[in-house]
Amino acid sequence: MTTVPASAADVVADPFFRRLKALVIETTGMEFYADKDDDLARIVQSRMAETGASDCAVYLERLFDEAGEEMDALVAELTIGETYFFRHKEQFDALREQVLPAVIERNLSTRRLRIWSAGCATGPEPYSLAILLKREFGEQLLGWNVSIIATDINQKFLARAREGRYDEWAFRSVPEVIRRECFTVSGRQWVIRPEYRSWVNFQYHNLIKSRFPSILDNIASFDIIICRNVIIYFSRATIEGLIPCFHEALVDGGWLVMGHAEPNSELFKAFQTVSCTGTVLYRRMDAPPPPVPQPASVPVLPPPPKPAVLAPPRPRPLPTPARPAAAEPSGDVLAEARVLADRGDWEAAAKACDALLAGHNLDSRVHFFRGLVLEQLGDQGEAEASLRRAIYLDRHNVLPHYHLGLFLWRRDDAVGAGRSFRNVQTLLERLPDAHSFADGDGITVAQLREAADMHLKLIGTP
Repeated sequence: MTTVPASAADVVADPFFRRLKALVIETTGMEFYADKDDDLARIVQSRMAETGASDCAVYLERLFDEAGEEMDALVAELTIGETYFFRHKEQFDALREQVLPAVIERNLSTRRLRIWSAGCATGPEPYSLAILLKREFGEQLLGWNVSIIATDINQKFLARAREGRYDEWAFRSVPEVIRRECFTVSGRQWVIRPEYRSWVNFQYHNLIKSRFPSILDNIASFDIIICRNVIIYFSRATIEGLIPCFHEALVDGGWLVMGHAEPNSELFKAFQTVSCTGTVLYRRMDAPPPPVPQPASVPVLPPPPKPAVLAPPRPRPLPTPARPAAAEPSGDVLAEARVLADRGDWEAAAKACDALLAGHNLDSRVHFFRGLVLEQLGDQGEAEASLRRAIYLDRHNVLPHYHLGLFLWRRDDAVGAGRSFRNVQTLLERLPDAHSFADGDGITVAQLREAADMHLKLIGTP
């Protein structure tokens, strides 16, 4: 019979505990646990009892040897999922009265709106955004391509978020009329109605290990990024590496919404600081802004001077361990289209791809990138056709298989998505873990395999 540590104190005293803690912080970025050995040890001791690991050395082996399953289980215990609908009313008021009117006015010509909920937990935040948009801006957004990308590191949270099923406690700040209108009763729970989930897409994303902005991960060119109560768990060095990435993932004039405990003028000096009633927002301003609609209750503040130094044109590598950015191949025919896509000029990027096809019609890479761009333009049929054409031209090109899986998953085609992700697994079997894909922002075989495995778990496909 295997003997497991009887208490958290036994885990802390284990000579391999320090190595285990370092792995946890490296994987999740949660510097929060750097000086909280007892808290971390209690969670680890619970997982060790669950798995029958006799000591930290054995548990470390399980973290490495079980295809990421035990690491997922540990992360699920480490991360905090307590949240509720319309949390921090002041910020939703600012979105309703100031941010969304400005964004909608600016995007009238493109009729597109992209929002990222980073660290979405079990989903109340992105669903709250969808409810706000549908109920109060629905007529203005008719015919628009609206996308709310909701990401988290915790796969259990993502699975629950996709179900859209919540207990009474999640509605403690919600007027009864909204609950009755936007949810249906299912036993003792409430399930969000289909019309309020149609704009929301959930996907795995690790802020620490996943390079962004990246069109390949669908994490780029956002009008609004909401990342609340996430970076408070990270070290100062990690945060300093993340902020420029958020800056570059926004379009010019885009808005960043952080948690109430996270305002810091030094960290956000590349942004324009906008004070609203009860909250502070940050705006990327590369050019003089158009006038921002102001509610009568919110004083109009003059914009601060433009900072002397803005974030670099490409995201800086994070100071914590992360995959290195891949160098662009010399003479890359996609270079111009990539630059256009990175700054959110999707129409120009699509035209650049079409021009390339005139001379490279059998180039799988061009069809692949064109598919990514066309999805951003809302042309779902042509996007899928381009991805499938890329696969037809080069069946061993892994990335089109992977992104076709993501595309089909976002279309709720679990069967097709599962087939694509299994194709990815098969194609990666004979490649070394360290091999990187230049067309995938330098993602390695090991990282792509992990991503495919995680998406298969999320959609419940074996």
